[in-house]
Amino acid sequence: MKTAERELLLSEVNEVLIQRDENVTISFVITIVTGIMLILFLFLPKIYLSNNIYKNSIQIEKLYKDYLSLQDENKILKLKIAQLKYKNGVTH
Repeated sequence: MKTAERELLLSEVNEVLIQRDENVTISFVITIVTGIMLILFLFLPKIYLSNNIYKNSIQIEKLYKDYLSLQDENKILKLKIAQLKYKNGVTH
């Protein structure tokens, strides 16, 4: 290719690129921003709810473990009370 042809080709490509940049109007930007806001409006509540469900399930699991350990401790204390009652009943 000759240099003149290359320069002509480059100038035509530059013109196309400049025209493409001029096509970005305010209404196009508003449409894009509106679309992004709509997507965020639709998906942020789902993300928020999913995070809250996860956090609550962790709290529930912790409380359930505490409940089970307290039940076991209650059984042990009842056995100790029964042993003390038997011991006191036998000695008196």
